[in-house]
Amino acid sequence: MAEPTIKNGEEHFYPIIYEGTGGGQRIGTFVPFTDNATIANSCMFDAASNVSLTRTPSGASNRKTFTVSVWVKRCVLTDASGNNTYGQRIFNAGASGSAFFDIKWSGSGDTEGANRLHIREYSSSAEQIEYWTNRTFEDTSKWYHILLQVDTTQSTSTDRIKLYVDGDQITSWYRSNAPSQDFDTLVNSTVLHNIGRFTGATSNNLSGYLTEFNLVDGSIVAPSTFGLTDTSTGRWIPKSLTGISYGSNGFRLQFGSPSALGDDTSGNENDFSVSNLVAGDQTTDSPTQNFATFDPLDSGNNAGATPGTAVLAEGNLRVTAPSNPSNWDQYRTSKPLLSGKYYVEVTLTSLNTATYFGVISKNQNIKGGGWYSDQKTGWTYDSTNGKTENSNNGYISYGGARSQGDVVGIAVDLDNGKLWFSENGTYPNSGNPATGANPAYSNLQIAVEDGGLCFTEARGYSGHNDWNFGQRSYTHSAPSGFSTVQQGNMPETAKGVSGLVWTKNRDATDNHQLYDSSRGVKKDLHPNTTDQEGTTTDGLQKFLKGGQQIEDDVSINTSGESYVSWNWVCNGGTTETNNDGETTVTLQKNTTAGFSMGTFTSKVAEQTCGHGLGVKPNFILLKKLDGSQNWMAYHSALSSSDAYYLHLNNTDTTQTGSDFGNDVPTSTVFHTNVTGTAGSSYCFWAWRSVEGYSKFGLYEGNNNADGTFVNTGFKPAFVMIKSIDGSSSSYPWAIYDSKRSPINPVSLFLSANDSVVENTLDRIDFLSNGFKCRQSYSYSNAGETYVYVAFAEHGFVGDGTNPVTAR
Repeated sequence: MAEPTIKNGEEHFYPIIYEGTGGGQRIGTFVPFTDNATIANSCMFDAASNVSLTRTPSGASNRKTFTVSVWVKRCVLTDASGNNTYGQRIFNAGASGSAFFDIKWSGSGDTEGANRLHIREYSSSAEQIEYWTNRTFEDTSKWYHILLQVDTTQSTSTDRIKLYVDGDQITSWYRSNAPSQDFDTLVNSTVLHNIGRFTGATSNNLSGYLTEFNLVDGSIVAPSTFGLTDTSTGRWIPKSLTGISYGSNGFRLQFGSPSALGDDTSGNENDFSVSNLVAGDQTTDSPTQNFATFDPLDSGNNAGATPGTAVLAEGNLRVTAPSNPSNWDQYRTSKPLLSGKYYVEVTLTSLNTATYFGVISKNQNIKGGGWYSDQKTGWTYDSTNGKTENSNNGYISYGGARSQGDVVGIAVDLDNGKLWFSENGTYPNSGNPATGANPAYSNLQIAVEDGGLCFTEARGYSGHNDWNFGQRSYTHSAPSGFSTVQQGNMPETAKGVSGLVWTKNRDATDNHQLYDSSRGVKKDLHPNTTDQEGTTTDGLQKFLKGGQQIEDDVSINTSGESYVSWNWVCNGGTTETNNDGETTVTLQKNTTAGFSMGTFTSKVAEQTCGHGLGVKPNFILLKKLDGSQNWMAYHSALSSSDAYYLHLNNTDTTQTGSDFGNDVPTSTVFHTNVTGTAGSSYCFWAWRSVEGYSKFGLYEGNNNADGTFVNTGFKPAFVMIKSIDGSSSSYPWAIYDSKRSPINPVSLFLSANDSVVENTLDRIDFLSNGFKCRQSYSYSNAGETYVYVAFAEHGFVGDGTNPVTAR
């Protein structure tokens, strides 16, 4: 067998299913990245403990020009006690509550809304500086890099305040009010400077982790000094800091000494005083070794949608209940695990009657879905008797009753599907994770298939447990070969950096959402409408290796709703200028996978545009960006002599007009004549067939349950089908994929031209070398003609030696 060009389809195309959280999250696999710098430590700020770092400069310095750079990982977003109703302070300078400078996360009591970044100076009974981002920030699984540049000497008002998050400048503001020229801020004056709290208050404190906190006095420093984009993953990562002149009141806090967390390492010795911070508040969680924590937005109980009494504390590593919850409140960790071996410890710090904890799949419902270990993808340990349970099969004798202060270890081997619990370092039943012997359970693989494995705790009594995913030293040694739960220990993925992302809510009638790295983040289109391009501030934020980073826009991240994301890899966002046609195209291409995308400006008459594929494209989507217009979908199987096309956003039949110029594309250009008006902005996405990876063809349905077989030459991961003649031509573009339907029949489909929820009317089978219709239905197998678009999970010949198997 000949070795295929693309052995693994996931290198260039991959579908993802995920559950919305209502807050920012990383979609897809968490993968390691190549460090440019290592940040060894961070400081944990627990809002309820009223912790802070403070310093009062002995003399004033430059109050007009300075730069603040800090890495922040959020924890509790809304404090149940209400003590951060008006936000959480990251940095504050002021003598009182009536004169202060702030960098904070906004709170639920702010009329502008919670979880925005808010830059403010209030003094002389007026707002001197006021900026509220439109974007909100709820992701507690990641580290945000925040960089603020203040230079009030600038003559242009919009240049006086600049804010960057993860290297990207914030330009979309809910409200903005620039300072007057040459305004003297309170920063670098002789007032109290606070980190993690508001001046003179015991409320509105920070809940989160901070590291590499830098104040540069008297200079504007670019984001590129502190970070860079890792081209292999698309992530913003820290850089080694060199060449910074900190000025007289500048400082650098690295939190390297647990006994001196306020030490300034800039060379200025501008140390901060410590309040209510202890040595244990130093952790190894950092942007370069990002550990798992509990997710405040991924929670519920066995009777309702949200926890009643139990809350998170201590860096989202403690699940605590001041009184007995009415129902069993439950939290789940971020960073679902798909493979590898990991070890975690749970300390029963305050034990009252019972606590239950263990592991659970990412996609299992915990919002009123019943007791989690009653489900097939939930495994629990009972501290009252050491028994375990899974899939409502009854409690099984395993260990013994636990006492306050005991440490229970959890060892998971996802490569072999095994789970162990240890009790103060001893594994019951002679279990041995290092050798694989005598696990408590051997069926964890089903959790991997349900979104990955997470850790969980359910609390029905007061008290609290403290979890350690490796942020601190373990009480007992991890088994040989088992790792801490941090991003650097998670397996690499063959999946590339997403370039085109197409997302659909499976449970609600939200429009389809299409983003690509040529047009840029937050720029969305709706394939099921004629709408022009829009900007969604809380939409897609980063194109990443194996997925993407999103915020909380309802179309892509509503809590409790399920989504599918189809991802094509292009060229990591790097574009080139293509002049193969009459029109200049800004082009991005992946010639290995036969995919390119470009933007161009229309002319009055027909024009040619270079596509960069080197051979004739088989499928082209074309959309106007700055106005309402149909989606044009050229498909080479419609005609060998003319550029016939379909409309992706509706169900009409084959179009014979001139939108593609009535000329078949060549190996270098395609024709278009879509507007008759010059100066409009357009985008296109073009594909050619690549043997063993993609195919764009035509077949005849047979109107039979033993339906037509279509040989693609590979096991499909994605198939989109559209009828082009007869009565069925009025039926939709039906999309099937291997993630939503992991076994045959593939019965779950979405309609590209419609916002309807996921449906199950039609059925096909995905086979090792194509797909077969299994129902006489108009969407895919009436006695009519259909075109299809297909991308591979694996080529039929596998790696060139072993054929791929059917499902």
